[in-house]
Amino acid sequence: MSSPSARLATHGASIVAPLTYYDKTSDGERPYQVIYDQQDPSKPTTNYILKKPELPIHDLRPALSDPERRKEISIATTGFAVPEKEIAGTKMKYEDWENEEAIRGTYYREVEELLKKVTGGSKVIIFDHTIRRGEKQGSETPDTPQSRKPVQIVHVDQTPLSGKKRVLRHAKEEGLDGEHLLRGRAQLINVWRPLRGPVLDVPLAVADFRTLSVDEDLVPSRLIYPPEGEPGYQPEGETFAIKHSERHQWYYLSEMGPQEVLLLKCWDNTENGGVRTPHTAFNDPRYYGKDDVELRQSIEIRALVFHPPEE
Repeated sequence: MSSPSARLATHGASIVAPLTYYDKTSDGERPYQVIYDQQDPSKPTTNYILKKPELPIHDLRPALSDPERRKEISIATTGFAVPEKEIAGTKMKYEDWENEEAIRGTYYREVEELLKKVTGGSKVIIFDHTIRRGEKQGSETPDTPQSRKPVQIVHVDQTPLSGKKRVLRHAKEEGLDGEHLLRGRAQLINVWRPLRGPVLDVPLAVADFRTLSVDEDLVPSRLIYPPEGEPGYQPEGETFAIKHSERHQWYYLSEMGPQEVLLLKCWDNTENGGVRTPHTAFNDPRYYGKDDVELRQSIEIRALVFHPPEE
């Protein structure tokens, strides 16, 4: 971990809002989250005990407008990136996001091309996408596979263990040799885009990786899916819960629109998992719950990006 940096922050260009962190477990066991409806209300869906400090969240817009400071924002340094609009745009219209064929055809091709341009990678495997829609305050419904909501807890999508498993699993599905791909460089990147804009009520916050302690702040957590034989079954996953530290510096992209994307680095196949991006949705107190503010809607693509091994 390098020393905390405020180089991206701009005086006065920040808001203060509570961010939800993992603190400890209620039972002293390994952290877990159950990612399906167990049909038994007596069974807890998680053993997390949470912590909600109020923290400054800096707007990235001023840094992006400065060519020198913009260079500092990348998946190789901060862990997140905002590609230039010339390559970040989409041909998808708002109504197209209801069309699964358009998402898997048109949008997947756009994302594959974008990731190749940004990373220089030669092969991209997109293995899933999730559309999330906000709800009116006081009318919230449970998060289900059919109705995903913005995730309001600080996390990193993958651990070194689960990242490698993703490569082996999805390479096999594509008829490829995962072990061969892992001899080159492999990365897992989340591509986050609003379906409409500007996003005001529940933006996405990202933490500068350089302000993180990998050894102290990242806690592996089990993701438990439906048992084998039930709809939605998949092997148990693993994500990182994040413990709060005063070192962390948080950013968001104000009034983000559908022609913009945030890239979040989740994992690479270096020894410790590489640079990665803690992130969370959060309620902007200036807009959340206001009647005249459109509810946030977004799509995230999770993709594996490969560079061929030198052989």
